[in-house]
Amino acid sequence: MENKVALAGGTDSRLGDGRQARSGPGGASRRNRRRSTQIRRNGVVLAWFLATAALAVGVIGGPLAAWGTWLPLHALLLGGVGSAITVWSAHFADTLLHRPALGGAALLDARLYAHSLGAIAVLVGIAAGRTAVALAGVSVVVAAAAVGVVALGVQYRRALAPAMAPLTFHYLAALTALAAGAALGYLVHWADGRGELHLADVLYLAHTTTMLLGFVGITVLGTLTVLWPTMLRTRMEPTAARLASRGLPALVVGTATTGCAGVWRPAAGIGVAVYLVGALTVILPATVTARRVRPTSFATMSAAAAVGWLLACAGFIGTGVTLAADVAAARDVIHDARLALGGGLALQIVAAALSYLTPVMLGGGPAAARAANALMDRGAAWRVTTANLCLLAAVAEPLPWSVRLAGGVAAGLTVAYVPVGIVLSVRRAAYRRTEGGRVSGAESRPTKNPAVGLDGNRRSTQEDA
Repeated sequence: MENKVALAGGTDSRLGDGRQARSGPGGASRRNRRRSTQIRRNGVVLAWFLATAALAVGVIGGPLAAWGTWLPLHALLLGGVGSAITVWSAHFADTLLHRPALGGAALLDARLYAHSLGAIAVLVGIAAGRTAVALAGVSVVVAAAAVGVVALGVQYRRALAPAMAPLTFHYLAALTALAAGAALGYLVHWADGRGELHLADVLYLAHTTTMLLGFVGITVLGTLTVLWPTMLRTRMEPTAARLASRGLPALVVGTATTGCAGVWRPAAGIGVAVYLVGALTVILPATVTARRVRPTSFATMSAAAAVGWLLACAGFIGTGVTLAADVAAARDVIHDARLALGGGLALQIVAAALSYLTPVMLGGGPAAARAANALMDRGAAWRVTTANLCLLAAVAEPLPWSVRLAGGVAAGLTVAYVPVGIVLSVRRAAYRRTEGGRVSGAESRPTKNPAVGLDGNRRSTQEDA
């Protein structure tokens, strides 16, 4: 089965009702409007990453040192990764279902901004000791996730049942995990405030595993089923979508079982084993694809490394929690794995997706796409290797604190090239659209690649809704 998914921010170049994108001045205006919308939405994600970097500097520099890694890590995961998944899951669902989502672009924007405002309220409320503000923020995050579940469910029921439609259940499961994980996170804060330390530890295990393995992990694995062969510009394995759909129940059951480890610690080992079985249904076809077409771009190498961190951290959690002496020690195991999952899995997969989607999002024809890809892939192998080795040093407990700190800072600086590359690509694209940057008619024609279905005249079902 040939992969013909177009990923202009995760949208299909062909509408589900068979209409084709129109050319001409009106079509160009619509494309520019959609491009601006995509840049604005991804700008929210980048803003969260910049905020995460600023909070990390505040923690390292002293003013926010009392919060340790909690504040920047939650800004990254709840704010940045949560915003990214909100946007991209909607776009990929449009592609898979060939139908616009309920509420269209307006509802997606409302969900994105509501999630971000809720995340800000959570961070401010807990950091400032304002329980009511934190509760309001959690309520908004849960409501935004619930609306996403309803919208996606209605969209699925209205779809024409294309072959890959069942993959959207990964997003339904992930958004449900987000709502549950956010509520559990508030309960951890509530139990800590009441001095119920044992209950807080039990809830903490449920909160972190639901958010990291459930919300982030299930989203990543479901998306890579489609995104991985598309990034490699090759066809999808014929069995990939079917295997991924069959593996989803194992991912859900594994996450839920692992979350119960605070009550019965061996549940972590059992749950992680089940989770890894579900993960293999995605990884094995992806490995076959990678053997045909080697990953050489920053996006593909970074995505592969992110999945490696997911597998390694899941194994670490399953083993460590099962063997922990008590639930407090089990909490320490999860605490040790948070930075590895946050940086190795979450941040790295978002960096990979941004690196791949930026040239597609900006459009401008094959010459522009090649130029943007060249910018995003500068020193790709060196950047991926350096970032992962430095992150490994940052999370290695036996190393001195100064070495770990230096490793974390070096990893962050290496990954920071992604937003720099995005800015350079946007500036280059803007220049090419000015009179001084005119290109020939041959260069400005739409890109057509039958292997991946990328089309310069992309038509976003989300924007047309």
